[in-house]
Amino acid sequence: MADTSKPTAAVPTAPDAVLEALRGAVASVEAAVVRLEGDDAAPGTVDRVLDLAGAEPAGDIVATHNVLTRAASIADHTGGLPDRDWQSIADLGEVLARTVTRLRGHVSSSLDDLGLDAAVGEHVELLQKVAVEEALGETLQLLVIVEDCLFLWHRVHLARTPDDELRDALTSARQVLADHFTQDAELLRRARAALARFAEGTPIEVVRRLSSGRTTKVLAGLRQDFDDFRWACRADEAGWLDDEDPVIAEALDSMSSPLKAVGGVLGDVFERGRARVTETWSRSEASESAASESAASESAASASAASGSADSGSTASGSDESTTAGSDDRQ
Repeated sequence: MADTSKPTAAVPTAPDAVLEALRGAVASVEAAVVRLEGDDAAPGTVDRVLDLAGAEPAGDIVATHNVLTRAASIADHTGGLPDRDWQSIADLGEVLARTVTRLRGHVSSSLDDLGLDAAVGEHVELLQKVAVEEALGETLQLLVIVEDCLFLWHRVHLARTPDDELRDALTSARQVLADHFTQDAELLRRARAALARFAEGTPIEVVRRLSSGRTTKVLAGLRQDFDDFRWACRADEAGWLDDEDPVIAEALDSMSSPLKAVGGVLGDVFERGRARVTETWSRSEASESAASESAASESAASASAASGSADSGSTASGSDESTTAGSDDRQ
């Protein structure tokens, strides 16, 4: 695998450019919100992640993001924010900065736990452990929301800062952006390289590794979390993966079809085998459906015949009764 290091990304210096960078650093938090608080999310996921990271409780982080989004919109349109509104969010800057640091630290330590020297099988087992027990994917998703909150806060802070204090405010905002461009980029590259190791080894080893439904589910979940983080941070636009080893991208792309990870002739054999099995199942289902329809038709015909016999019996009985009655009258 390639070295995941990359030179420090350039950070703008002009006030307007810094504001624009803060606005565009995160594309959207929608996927992160759904992942952490959607219908399929476990209750208390945010609190669990913060606890694992050793961060202080954040309350309703989505509500906080909404408040900051509104404040930043007001600042953009009016050039400032009323004192009363500012006082309610003024202290959030330091809290958010500490939380971002804690979340990054947790992701980094979780990746450290995987060990570069571990055998592939052991590595995949450890990867599943940090995914489930250390909430690796959820931590990255929460990092997106908290960081965007921090970027929003800095936009409001810059709008309210007097000219004689603007230099320090810009320095602080630029540092936040620099950490994002370097540290978050590094975390993404390390996470992708760690996940890509599932495809290492012989074809038989890869097949055996992917034979567990639990393993493939966990790995696919991590892949989705990493992709969400990548998209939210505009990683491709920022060039975060420009120097990534192509082997990593190929391995991760193969997760959409595990048989691709096997590769070569063996992969073709498995693909043809799966196609034959699918075709057999389809024929079997068609035969069962036809048999069911035939049985239903026969049953309906039998019922109709039985009904006809009953009607004939009733008619005959009525005729006998009429004949007997007529005979009795004559007597």
